[in-house]
Amino acid sequence: MKTLRSTPLRLSVLLIAVFTLFMSVGLAMAFWVMRDALAADITLRAEQVIEDLRAIPEPEERLERAHEIISAADPRAMLLRLTIGDQTVGSVSDLPEGIIDADATALPEPIADSYLVRRADLAPGALLVAVGRDSVAELSETFVAILGFALLPALMLTSAIGIVVVRRTSARVEAIRGTLHTLAGGTLTARVGSPHPDTDLGDISRDLDRMAEAQEAATGALRQIGADIAHDLKTPIQRLAVRLEALGDTDLPEDARDQLDQARTETAQIIDTFQSLLQIAQLEGGQGRDTFGPVDLGALVADMAEIYDASAEDAGIHLTHALNGPLPVTGDRNLLSRLIANLIENALRHAAGTDIHLAVIGRTLIVRDGGAGIPANQRDVVLRRLARLEASRSTPGSGLGLAMVKAIADLHGAPLALGDASPGLEVRIAFPD
Repeated sequence: MKTLRSTPLRLSVLLIAVFTLFMSVGLAMAFWVMRDALAADITLRAEQVIEDLRAIPEPEERLERAHEIISAADPRAMLLRLTIGDQTVGSVSDLPEGIIDADATALPEPIADSYLVRRADLAPGALLVAVGRDSVAELSETFVAILGFALLPALMLTSAIGIVVVRRTSARVEAIRGTLHTLAGGTLTARVGSPHPDTDLGDISRDLDRMAEAQEAATGALRQIGADIAHDLKTPIQRLAVRLEALGDTDLPEDARDQLDQARTETAQIIDTFQSLLQIAQLEGGQGRDTFGPVDLGALVADMAEIYDASAEDAGIHLTHALNGPLPVTGDRNLLSRLIANLIENALRHAAGTDIHLAVIGRTLIVRDGGAGIPANQRDVVLRRLARLEASRSTPGSGLGLAMVKAIADLHGAPLALGDASPGLEVRIAFPD
């Protein structure tokens, strides 16, 4: 279907149509011009015979001359009938003027397919001249042969060349389109590769690869800067947490102890944030694939539902799950557990008082809640690191839960989609076979 909508195919069809139109018009014009010329020549021959006989005044001489013409002429080329008084030269019957079919002549000898008949009053005498039109029929046969042996093979050859060009061009266009889609999906290592050296598509391919390389380098630099900052700050913050913990062993006023507890909580949250940032950066870099193995997705979902059942019950939430049997996928069990846990915790945080449902259909993991959901224009935003919607800023969290889910899903080659549960949020993650 894509091939039918492709620009190269449309251009090829247009060019073939234009070629066919011009060839057809040219052949038609040539046919009509030559046919008119042949018809004029046939008419001229008839008129010449009429004028030749009209120029002879004596009836006997005119009859003799008509007999000579009949004797010298091939019946396929010309038939003649001259009547003067009670004398008639020629065996052709009386014929109507104009173009007639050969059967109207009633002659047994070989005759043409059709004749042009001209009648003339020679005073004295009546003359009928029928000139054969075989040349016109032969012209039609010639043009039919040209159509069959020249135009049609040319169209077939042109179409075959067009199909080859369309397939090659479509393959290059699809390679460019696929690379763009892959880049848009976040895989910055995608390249068109092996572009044709001497075409505009080759230039576009090289420009696209250069752009992807620059984007990958810039994104990699940003990720590295973020990872370096998180790594460099992690150690001093951990030291700060140790020192704050050590202060707990000293006698402090009650107000100071409350401030110390708050400082400990916030420091722990900062450490968790940095730890999550580092892990996301590692996942985006491909770390973790070496531990992949078979994982029963259905059993894992059942285990995680059992683990969070008590927490859900305390929050007044009914947590359910539905499975369709053992479903082996390839991945890291710990990372997949983290993915499912983040989705459940996100639902518990933002969908209090509603039901949460986990399901595995085929190899697609579905988590659905009855909360406020996420607006369609914000669903890409919440998958970014440290992104939080305005409605959730008053709730605990760092804005890394769904970003971690996406990083784990991308590592496993599983597309993630956020949808509307009417009401609530539906998360679908489709794991590959």
